[in-house]
Amino acid sequence: MRFILILFIVFPLASSFLVSSQTTLAYPTGLAYFPLTSIIYTNFVEGKIYVSNMTIGNSFLPNGQLISRHNASLQLNAMIDGRFWAQNVALMHQISRDEFEITMVVNFWNLTGPFTSIVKNTTTYQGLGVYCYQGPTFTLKTPFTLFIFMNASNGLSFGFTTNGVKRVYLELPHFGNFQIGGLSLAGIPNDLEFVLGGPGGGSEVHMSLNGSENLYYWNNGLKIVPQAFSVGLDTAESAYGISVTGNFTNILKPSAKLVPGTNSPAIVWPIPPTITINNTHEGEIVKAFINGQPLQGQEIELLSISDNPTSSPPFTKVIAINFTNLQGATFFNVSSGTYIAYFPGNFSLSSSYAITSPVLSTIVSSITHGYNSLVKFITTYNFKKSLSSSFNNVKYKSSGVSINYLILEYIGAFAIGIVISAVLIKYKL
Repeated sequence: MRFILILFIVFPLASSFLVSSQTTLAYPTGLAYFPLTSIIYTNFVEGKIYVSNMTIGNSFLPNGQLISRHNASLQLNAMIDGRFWAQNVALMHQISRDEFEITMVVNFWNLTGPFTSIVKNTTTYQGLGVYCYQGPTFTLKTPFTLFIFMNASNGLSFGFTTNGVKRVYLELPHFGNFQIGGLSLAGIPNDLEFVLGGPGGGSEVHMSLNGSENLYYWNNGLKIVPQAFSVGLDTAESAYGISVTGNFTNILKPSAKLVPGTNSPAIVWPIPPTITINNTHEGEIVKAFINGQPLQGQEIELLSISDNPTSSPPFTKVIAINFTNLQGATFFNVSSGTYIAYFPGNFSLSSSYAITSPVLSTIVSSITHGYNSLVKFITTYNFKKSLSSSFNNVKYKSSGVSINYLILEYIGAFAIGIVISAVLIKYKL
């Protein structure tokens, strides 16, 4: 067992594309919410995916060994009070070009020790309790929409919704709240994530998909997460071949667009729009764009320098406020001068600006501080710490499934990921 632990300490979560000359890294692909400066508690989380078409290829261990064909996982993962890791997972097996067999699976880890309130379907490894449960199996044909949710309002329940039918398939006698923000006992972020990855055991799947995703939590109603990364921070399973970008057709209801491509750690929302300011003999023309498309109906403030350190942004004052037209433009009838065109931001867009003179650069540096902090976090995050899922006991009903369960049995989640982190913390290694 010691050999297995050492083996997986060496290999990072973001494994390279090991079966070709491709050097791009793979990540848990989808949406993740992790506030940097606050902690949020909620009793309900949900992920939504729409799949127009999808192709699932081969899956590999971090050392490049083939373990599966046509199998992937869609995981809704969340920490409970920073001490438990809950996963509601749809294991997906491709039967034909447009048909997929879905098997629901629960993994529930106790980072504090063995389970006492839950006995059936649990085991203990290195002092940590883990509960594994295989739920229902059903078939979906593209295009399809699938919701996956977890509810902690009265115990802990796991469910899904498809074809307009909502179903809870497992209830556990565990009480607590989903914690979003801060670090867990395993030393990794308490993020909320809805991501695509390999079929378990820290595997990487090669796949392509056209569709969309969204991620929700309960906050006096079901709300879209106010901030989203393109990669999960906790799970060790990863996907290669899907790109994640923001869809801002509805500014107040952003979503993730999933298309064939390569993914990298990035902010999906909020992101700063492009702001331009141009002087004419009649005044200042300001334009706002996002992904090359004009932003209409957005507030733009024209600022000048002041001596007020408490203003927002500091040391500025508002000269005028206008709203952009259908072309994303607005006009300020002011005399020539030194100005800041300031976009204060909204739900899916962060604050942004344009200046008429370089001398204003120092003053406006605080405007993008929040966004820059997110960029720094996600681009420097150490993906080597991760929690690996265990789906090795799942048996697909359809014929022709090619997955090396023997390998998964040997590498199981009990020997990697979460155990490594917990053992290191326990013994202060």
